[in-house]
Amino acid sequence: MTPRPARVVPRIDADAESPLAALARPRGRPLHVAILSDFVRVSYANGAVFQTRFLQQALVRAGHRVTIVGPHDPDAAPGDVAADTICLPSVPVRSYPGLHMPLPLARWVFDPARWSFDLVFGQTTSLLLELGVWLRRVKGIPLLSVHTTLLEAAYDSLLPTEWSHPLVHAGARLFLEPPYLRLYTGLYNGGDALIVLCDGLARTWRLHGVTVPIHVVPRAVSPEIFDRPLGADPYPPRRGPRLLCAGRLVHEKSQDRVLAIFARHVLPRRPDATLTLVGDGPAAGEWRRLAADLGVADSVRFAGEQAQWRMRDWYGHADAFLHASLTETYGNVLGEALWNGLPVVAFADGMGASYQIRDGVNGILVPPGRTAAERAEADRAFGGAVVELLARPELGHGVGQRAAMLQRERSAPHAVEAKLAATFAAAIERARRARRAPAGVAAAFPHFRRWLLGNGAVWLAGRLRSDEDTLARRPGHPQLGG
Repeated sequence: MTPRPARVVPRIDADAESPLAALARPRGRPLHVAILSDFVRVSYANGAVFQTRFLQQALVRAGHRVTIVGPHDPDAAPGDVAADTICLPSVPVRSYPGLHMPLPLARWVFDPARWSFDLVFGQTTSLLLELGVWLRRVKGIPLLSVHTTLLEAAYDSLLPTEWSHPLVHAGARLFLEPPYLRLYTGLYNGGDALIVLCDGLARTWRLHGVTVPIHVVPRAVSPEIFDRPLGADPYPPRRGPRLLCAGRLVHEKSQDRVLAIFARHVLPRRPDATLTLVGDGPAAGEWRRLAADLGVADSVRFAGEQAQWRMRDWYGHADAFLHASLTETYGNVLGEALWNGLPVVAFADGMGASYQIRDGVNGILVPPGRTAAERAEADRAFGGAVVELLARPELGHGVGQRAAMLQRERSAPHAVEAKLAATFAAAIERARRARRAPAGVAAAFPHFRRWLLGNGAVWLAGRLRSDEDTLARRPGHPQLGG
């Protein structure tokens, strides 16, 4: 095959002072920030977990104090959990090994004096957020809520595999989504701002009645990991173009669609191409069987979950990145691939991919289709775009170079920290101006009741899954290894 032009990506200044440091000036002292998180350690590759770690480290480097508030994790090893962490009573979610539901089942949780912070950052998709809303009411502590996950992305993760049917999803949308949207609209309006990852989510929550300020803040990419010199080639000896798809192997990530496109629309025209899936998850066995059923098992490699520091080499030695998910509100792997100057083909989802990719500029977007016929045509167009990128190295090179430059403007740590600092300052000022009369301790009851019932329902839904649907418990994601 024609040699690909060397991929050269720009470097950024990693030594610039963090904009978060300026937050200390109005008070004359550093802030004490609480981060509400559904994880107290990195148990598997998860964008929200990585970004919690990023924010924690950025705030500490800027001189602030950070307390993580999340569920007790009985599988955590010594050193996995930061010293300044408050672990709440929890129960494991069977369908998501490594995920535990935090519950208000200890008397000390209800003591307002136990919680003393300058700001609460709600990086949680569970009803742990009720704790932040309660503290906003009782003590006037500014609350920044974060929304990162579409509800529809959770159906296949929580329900048994045999329930994965369009009618089940339609029923869930009809009966679950309206009360879910009302509940979270109220929670977000009980804080001082909502942070989302893309413009599509901002528009969605405005339509659903969120009235507090909404800020679009992308996720950061670590230059320490992704700007390091390219390391050893992790792929087998080159025999043709290498296509990469990375992410947790679950239904909502749509790796089955990537496999079908590769088998039907790429491999027939490029029989020397290979597809590598990096990641692990409950659907791993199903995707392996699908590759065999499609007759492409010899051209597809399942590389498993990789340490984050190794991902630089997986992106850097690939020829194109394929992304078929329609439920990503951002997509960390998508941002990382763009940062590394890897040409990307994705579906125009109106959310994360559409926010990060400008079609024909820093990647290729394909309309995903709605009906079966439209989806089949979309798959052909997606495969055709991949084949064209492989046939025209100069096209892929230009797209990749623009991708690397634009992604640095969006996701460089300093740029993300500047957005976060502005959002923190605005939320603190909004809470100061509100001057609400503090609510009594009795105000805890409705918040903690919803917290208990909501997170308890997620735990019960996870119990419906059989052992075959889930992964074995693991010690944790190897992202800090190396």
